[in-house]
Parts: sequence; C-alpha cells; structure tokens
Amino acid sequence: MKKKMKIAIIGLGRFGSLLSHLLSPFGDIFVISRRFSEKDGFSVIDYPDLEEMDWVIPAVPISVLKDVLEKMAPFLREGAIVMDVASVKVYPCQWLDKILPDNVDVLGAHPMFGPDSAREGLEGREIVFCPVRIKEDNFAQIKDIFQRLRLRIIEATPEDHDRQAAVSLALVHFLGRALEDMKVEELNITTLGFERLLQLKENVSHDSWQ
Repeated sequence: MKKKMKIAIIGLGRFGSLLSHLLSPFGDIFVISRRFSEKDGFSVIDYPDLEEMDWVIPAVPISVLKDVLEKMAPFLREGAIVMDVASVKVYPCQWLDKILPDNVDVLGAHPMFGPDSAREGLEGREIVFCPVRIKEDNFAQIKDIFQRLRLRIIEATPEDHDRQAAVSLALVHFLGRALEDMKVEELNITTLGFERLLQLKENVSHDSWQ
C-alpha cells in the first residue's frame, strides 16, 4: 500500500464520526466540522488546508453537498481523491464531475452500513463504488483500505445503484418509519417475525431523514 494518507472528513455527524475512526489506522485524520472538538485527537482544519490532503470525504447531508463541493473546489491539490458517501449516487456523481477540477480524482461511494449496524462488526457488509473519474492505482488503494475493513466491494453505475437502492434501502426506510409512526413497541406475546419488525424500526429510527 502507498504511504500513509492525509484524510480529510468534512462533517462529523454520526456517520462522519464513524468513518473518522474506521479510517484512522490508514492515515492521519483531519476534520472540518462546526461541532467538533479536539477530544478525539483529530486535527481541525478549514477549507484552504485541503490543499495538503490526499483524500477528501464530504460526509454531509445531501441537501448541502453541492455547496460543500463548491467550497472545496478551489483548494484541492492536483491528484487528490474526493469521495462522497451519499445514499443516492446519480446526482452526487454528476456534481462531483461537474464542480470539482479535472485534475482531481472523483469517486462516488455508498457504505451500506451505519453507526448502529457497524457495532456488530463490518465483516460481510458492503460498500458500493461508482467510479466517476479516478486513476487505477488510486482506486486500487481505496478498495484495499475497505477490504482490510472486511467489507465486500460492489462496483456499479450510479444509475444501477439508485435503481436497486430505491427498493433495498428506500423500502426498508419507508416500512421502518411507518412502524415508528405507529408506535409499535415490544410485547410480552410475540413472534420472531414481529421481533424482526422491531429491529427494522430500530435500524432506521436513528438515521436522519436525509
């Protein structure tokens, strides 16, 4: 593997925080976040400092992703890798390609896990990659890192990802949010199927609506 990377994570919500700890064995972690303190040992930087970064990950709500990419664009160094982690891919990949300079590598990604599911370990879980424009050796390095985390790599076009995720992800969230609105709770008289419904509700209830 290449030298230890300088990795910048923009946004330190629940998923950005998880990602910062997962990737810390593979590089020096820097963060851009209004809510972050130095207590976790990561260095706080600002957008102009991105010129020193090898790998930049905007882990922000999709509603602000476009604005964040525009803020990042002037400061990215030639050859840097930018990878988004939004749960849809068509629009984010288009924004990455259009907004960011041609001399940086861009990669769409959707980690198919979150802070709650990661507590049980990452082995066998998946991450989807939608290469936009990225050099082969840089892509190989990113894949190697996530394979070391025991994740299964899936490569897909943004369109194919969104077509499948509209069922596998959106349907799960639709049902889980409906169960939450119905105030479905644990019962003394229960079944395995009902317990699975409760788990489904639990899996989505901590995620943001974004």
